[in-house]
Amino acid sequence: MPGFMKGLYPRKLLLAVHFFVLGMLLPKLAFSQKTYQNYIRSGNSKDSLKDYSGAITDFKEAIKLDPAKADPYYYIGNVEFDKSEYQKAVDDYTKALTIASNYSEAYFNRGNALYELKKYDDAIRDFTSFISLKPSVSEAYYNRANAYVKNKDFNAALDDYKQALIMNPNYYQAYYDRGNLYFNLKMFREATEDYSQVIKIVPADYHPWFNRAMAEFNLDDANEGCEDLNKAKDLGDPEAEDFLNELCGQP
Repeated sequence: MPGFMKGLYPRKLLLAVHFFVLGMLLPKLAFSQKTYQNYIRSGNSKDSLKDYSGAITDFKEAIKLDPAKADPYYYIGNVEFDKSEYQKAVDDYTKALTIASNYSEAYFNRGNALYELKKYDDAIRDFTSFISLKPSVSEAYYNRANAYVKNKDFNAALDDYKQALIMNPNYYQAYYDRGNLYFNLKMFREATEDYSQVIKIVPADYHPWFNRAMAEFNLDDANEGCEDLNKAKDLGDPEAEDFLNELCGQP
């Protein structure tokens, strides 16, 4: 039976990378002499505008004014993450945590950077540290679940997906990725149930329709599988037609 499915949810795998970053675009500052806080605001504004060099320059000026503060290092880490410079981001999040050991946001974002570096054990430790400080953030359980999957600790991953969904019943990315895990574990009935939840929340996305079809074929439910493949095709899935030809005999 078909073993093909679409992978991790096509949105950014690690959501909330900047879950705690100042996202508001601030007006251009016109101070004759900037204070520490002015540099922080200016740096975050430039980061939002993808002026990464200018953002880092401002954050470094903030460090000169108050080297005992952790925030500038944290924000530099966020800029480096945006630039896909993950090891540099880890280094600066670590500097922030050296100054402020309970800096929960730095644990969270360092965990994301470590995940991108494929250092899954370290990422799990950081997400766990974050959860110990802020246990009610569903994204942390979701991110840790994905790291557990990479480590093939599937029971731990299922526990974390479940916790994320208890906190946020509309967390469709968690349903989708748990469905993928169930699929890989050949638990096709459970996979179809999770993909169905995704379809209820985001019905215009073809990915869960396609993956549910693959699970249905593995359950010997070809009629439902072909219906879902047709729906995926209608929604723009570029691969659905080939599978319709192969599995459903449709020209």
